Amino acid sequence: MVSSPSRQIGLASLFSIPAIVALTLVPGAIAQETSQTPGSELEEEGTELQDPQTPGSKLEEEAIELQDPEDLRPLSQDTSLLSIEGGKRLMEEAQSAMEQQDYQLATQKLQRSREVFNQLSNFHQQIASSFSGINNVIAEDNRSKALEAAQMRDGATYELAVAHRAQNQPELSVPLLIQIIRSQQPTRELGSKAYRQLFELGFVDTAEIKKSEAQESVAQEEETQAQETEDSRPLNQETILLSSEGGERLMVEARDSVGQQDYELATKKLQRSREIFNQLSNFHQQLASSFSGINNDIAEEQRNKALETAQMRDRATYELALVHRAKNEAELAVPLLIQIIRSQQPTRELGSKAYQQLFELGFADTPYSDAANSTSFTP
Repeated sequence: MVSSPSRQIGLASLFSIPAIVALTLVPGAIAQETSQTPGSELEEEGTELQDPQTPGSKLEEEAIELQDPEDLRPLSQDTSLLSIEGGKRLMEEAQSAMEQQDYQLATQKLQRSREVFNQLSNFHQQIASSFSGINNVIAEDNRSKALEAAQMRDGATYELAVAHRAQNQPELSVPLLIQIIRSQQPTRELGSKAYRQLFELGFVDTAEIKKSEAQESVAQEEETQAQETEDSRPLNQETILLSSEGGERLMVEARDSVGQQDYELATKKLQRSREIFNQLSNFHQQLASSFSGINNDIAEEQRNKALETAQMRDRATYELALVHRAKNEAELAVPLLIQIIRSQQPTRELGSKAYQQLFELGFADTPYSDAANSTSFTP
């Protein structure tokens, strides 16, 4: 049977329809997949751009590897103040200010430097204590850092005392110098220098710490020269309050005010006098403790001065209590009188007089029969 041309065309058409349909449907399916995840091609491209194997990312890795890990620690930076380097930088800035005679700026810089070193010393000491018996390496490392920071603190304190002296403020120098001696001990260089400053200021009478017999003759010669120029020592001058003379002068002025019945001014004068004598007594006692077993002559001298100024403090306290009584302020007089009794003991004259005042005020009911020189109230 012979097929006609028209029949062949029909069969061919039937076979070609599925292929056409397939070709027509395939792009639609691809388009549908694309439409279901919009931007996926961009994301893939983006991921490829961030591939760590690309040249740009390799450069970044190399830059990170080359960076010093120490530079990433904030307190290792030069700009940080809470570090040994930060404290030293403040001291250098203070030295520059001193050279330019800008003592106020130098004082501010040194005060801040001293605070920084003191904080560091305390922090490292606390860490050392925490790791003691747990990790001795860490404990010893922080103990060493605490000592280093304490040494720098005392150095800054000394420079601050010198700055105060340059500003004619010896009363601010004295407590700083005593702190150095207590921290450093008198036998160390900085402690010895601090004591020398106290002598030059007139706070102590013995010229220097004699370290050996070979130096004794030199020390005696320097002491003689210093005594010849004693009037030039700041704390021996009449205008300085931080001295026994300064405290006594305030007491005299207070008595004059009482004579004029200016009790308010008398109260202020006596309060200030009492504070000065109390400071002096504490300072001399601290020096006596520091020199005990090192230089007994200086220790004994300072102990006697501590007792002398404590006696003057109690006298100022007694007179202040009398002024409060004259102002009809018995509640302010009582605690002062009790302080005197505790300091002097009732068997001493001033202690006995203080108890007599308590009896006259009605605070104590039993008179002290052994009271010596007890007198009635006289403002």
